[in-house]
Amino acid sequence: MINVAKDARLTDELERQLMQQAIEEQYRFKPVEALKKLLTKLFAAADRVQTPTAGRVVESAS
Repeated sequence: MINVAKDARLTDELERQLMQQAIEEQYRFKPVEALKKLLTKLFAAADRVQTPTAGRVVESAS
């Protein structure tokens, strides 16, 4: 990250470079974050499938 003084002015070229860096960073693949999202989805799906029904009365539709 670049620290810029409040009264500093950006040139058009510098502004273009900063925008390009921000866009590239936005689309850069981040494997740790992707793995975390995947595991979160898998555990959430597993919790839904393995919800115990013991102790509850289940009624049929018929």
